Formats: sequence, structure tokens, C-alpha cells
Amino acid sequence: MAGILFFTAALLLCPAPGLLLLAVLLHEGGHLLCALLLGWRRPSVHLGPAGVALRYEGIHPPWQEVLVCLSGPLANFVTVVLCCWLLYSANAEGRVLLCRTLLFYCAGLGVVNLLPIHGMDGGGILEGICEQLFLPDRAYRICRAGSILSVLLLWGINLYIQMKIGFNLSLFAVSLYLTVTVLPDRA
Repeated sequence: MAGILFFTAALLLCPAPGLLLLAVLLHEGGHLLCALLLGWRRPSVHLGPAGVALRYEGIHPPWQEVLVCLSGPLANFVTVVLCCWLLYSANAEGRVLLCRTLLFYCAGLGVVNLLPIHGMDGGGILEGICEQLFLPDRAYRICRAGSILSVLLLWGINLYIQMKIGFNLSLFAVSLYLTVTVLPDRA
């Protein structure tokens, strides 16, 4: 229930909720397309505190997990490139504003999801790579350290932005959420 409330609040507080929802759908669509191309079963959709997530049943090879994790941010970055192309060829002011806003949402969503934090795409990529290279205990410690360092980096960026630009509720909320979910040891 908290996940639905958090996601609804994010949509209601942002200046263009339809474009934010489109960025999320493009991201999750990238995951879905890749998973279906790899022959995975259709997923179930879950709303969590961090937004929408697709859950796939079964055990999959780590290299496939890495590909599926990469495909969501990749879909966002392809959209960013498309928006840049449209911005250079756009003549109407309305299209320019829409493209800039969607570009901002897709770029932010893609970059934040690539942070190597457990439960996010970057964490899944790091876990998939570590599973191939290291024994389980070492892989867990590397992934845990990556998660903690990424959350600390995010707090540093958050503090810098708060001091230079002013209060940013969304970055503060994401930092706080990730601190609460990542720092407690769930092993």
C-alpha cells in the first residue's frame, strides 16, 4: 500500500505526470521486451515504494539477468537520443517543451537505475557479473559494498544540490528510501 501511495504522490507532485508515467512505461517496456525475446514467461506487475517493477518467475542464467537489467535503462537512453533528435528538428514550441521534459525524466530514470544498488537495475547487473566471477560470499560482500557506497554518493550529491540550488524533495525522498532499504543487512 505504501508503494502505491509513494508512486501516486510522485505522479501528482511532478510538473508533467503523464510524461513521467511514459518514461516509466518505456523503461519497464524495455525490460519486458528483452525478457520475452529471451523466452522468459510473462511477468507480474508490482507497485513498490520505488515505483513499478516487473517480477519474473523462475531461475535464469546470470548473463540473461544482466541483459534484462540493462534493457530498461537502455530504453530510456534510446528515448533520450530520440528526444535530442526531435529537439534539433522541432519548430513548434509545445513539442520542444514536451521533448525536454521527457528527455529529463528518461535520462534521470536511466541514470538512477544504473546505480549499483540492490533492488535496482545497476544492482542486478553487478550481482549478475559477481555471480559469474566470485564465490557467493565474496559476490555478496562486493554487491553490498557497491550498494552502500552508491547510497553514500547519492547523499553527497543530495547535500550538494540542497546547498547550491535549494531543497529538492524528490532527490531527498529517493536518498532516504534507499538508505532505509539498503543499509539494514538483509542477509
